[in-house]
Amino acid sequence: MRVMVAGGGTGGHFYPGLAVLEGLRDRNPNATVAYVGTRTGIEARVLPSYPWIRFFPIHVRGFARRGAARDLWTILRLAVGLLETLLVFARFRPQIVIGVGGYSSFPPVFLGAVLGRFLRIRTVIHEQNVVAGRANRRLSRFVDLVLVSFSQTERSFPHARRLVVTGNPIREEFLHIKRSDGLYRRFGLDPRRRTILVFGGSKGSTEISGQILDAKDVIGASDGLQILLVTGNDRATESIRRELNASGVDNVVVESYVDRMGAAFAIADLVVCRAGATSLAEITACGKASVLIPWREAADDHQWENARLLRAEEACALVDGEGIVEHNLVRLIVDLIHDGLALERLAENAGRLGKRAAKALILGEIQSMMGGAGA
Repeated sequence: MRVMVAGGGTGGHFYPGLAVLEGLRDRNPNATVAYVGTRTGIEARVLPSYPWIRFFPIHVRGFARRGAARDLWTILRLAVGLLETLLVFARFRPQIVIGVGGYSSFPPVFLGAVLGRFLRIRTVIHEQNVVAGRANRRLSRFVDLVLVSFSQTERSFPHARRLVVTGNPIREEFLHIKRSDGLYRRFGLDPRRRTILVFGGSKGSTEISGQILDAKDVIGASDGLQILLVTGNDRATESIRRELNASGVDNVVVESYVDRMGAAFAIADLVVCRAGATSLAEITACGKASVLIPWREAADDHQWENARLLRAEEACALVDGEGIVEHNLVRLIVDLIHDGLALERLAENAGRLGKRAAKALILGEIQSMMGGAGA
């Protein structure tokens, strides 16, 4: 069986695709798998450590929200991406094409759907967010199957041939890694302190990192807590480390990237992050208390819609950009980390919403399609 996953650009699109490929490999050791993405997205950085996945980068970009000239350039690049994808299809000969969102998913899934009218190729898309992305909305008319993480997302796909609510798949490491003293030592942390994991998504957040740095004196004076800050930026990491060292703050560990985030989640008592769908799937599957800060520049404000679902179930604390400045993010974090009952309530409610079987459901749907895909 030859399976291709397409999409990415950000961790929210890429990591569900990676989880599916890992699951397919476990179930079908003889399967041949490939990933089509961009040269600049997170997939280009992470996939070299997965030599069993063939990576095919293509030239493609999303449409600008405004600017006809830029959209014309995007159309030209899309045409190039389609030609590149046609060559990839000739080399890899996929039998199932799975789109996980992002503009790089469009050429492979669209081409798979077109060729599927003449060849035995099946196409699937998975939508992680409550509000569906533009690429998936356009592709939903052509593909054989639409998978969604939330039942509320069904209204985004009125023309889908078949739609199934599965949840959002996460990597196995999140489900199986347990808290241990060794994990704390791996990150240079103290197992006797409560741990706050802070990150801004696969591309980081200067706003969130800046709040941590601005409140370094408050954090340094809080002996009972420690912060693992993931910046998403090598230059920012070095700058923040220098300033923390100069101020004598030793309870903040700063990393540029943590590819194996399951270990970081395992030791976290509180997670502070954006409201991307994959982060929320990880938080709920792991049953973690969280402070969510939706990125308001996200397309269709989808992060705010994601976070609203958790807040409605009292499964997170929610602040917007103005709230960060007005109410001081670090003060909120410090107050919450010292309130054991509040942490426990948020974690329990989050765990109740978690869909730990999402990957199994998706793999089951894919397995059922394999009978209709050519050899």
